[in-house]
Amino acid sequence: MVAVVGDHLKFIGEGQSTATLELQGGQVALLDALEKTGKPMILVLVNSKPLVLPASAKRAAAILEGFNPGMEGGRAIAEAVFGQLNPSGKLTISVPVHVGQQPVFYSQVRGQHGDRYADLTQEPLFPFGHGLSYTRYRYSNLRLASASLPRGGTATVSVDVENTGARAGDEIVQVYVSDVVTSVTWVNKALKGFTRVHLEPGEKKTVQIALPYEAFQIVDAEGRGVVEPGDFEVLVGPSSRDRDLLKATLRAE
Repeated sequence: MVAVVGDHLKFIGEGQSTATLELQGGQVALLDALEKTGKPMILVLVNSKPLVLPASAKRAAAILEGFNPGMEGGRAIAEAVFGQLNPSGKLTISVPVHVGQQPVFYSQVRGQHGDRYADLTQEPLFPFGHGLSYTRYRYSNLRLASASLPRGGTATVSVDVENTGARAGDEIVQVYVSDVVTSVTWVNKALKGFTRVHLEPGEKKTVQIALPYEAFQIVDAEGRGVVEPGDFEVLVGPSSRDRDLLKATLRAE
């Protein structure tokens, strides 16, 4: 069965902030009742903000994020549900486990919020950049063309991506940068590059992404965009979640 739930129009838009991110009305009761039938459930979300999902939703056979898909959204969702297309989208937000986790976005200022609550992790349910498909991908052999970044230079990142499943698909390879030591407070990591790669079943390709010198900038205490000399971590993978990322070290001169 397919269950479509999401936002109510009166709870979205500017000036319509809500104290909760949970599904409104009888939607939670509906999902609980559908789960009790014992039939596999595909959950489709039509929403304008991240939603806190009940336990029954988390046990769905699949969750398809539709956001606000427009006039052709129904067709696209049906094609994904019935396997006529292989989804390749990635989340542009982080989805929390509980509203009390907010802010839960991936690019947190280093050390500002600790690493957990007394009663709950700070890990989101689904992180920024997350997205599954009808196949699986394996990342390996991350390397840099050079371990040093000269002033004004470009860092070229290479990684091998393999389709280990039985269906062709597109994967979105993401590159994050973390400045290890900064003179000012800064985010722990930030998305600086990405690319799409198409892979047939069993196929492996080497993906290259070039990061310009400006990708390593921070804003210093004088408000200037600067690349500070020192070590940077270059992180590559299928999402922003730390355990999903391969890591290499680059030194800016």
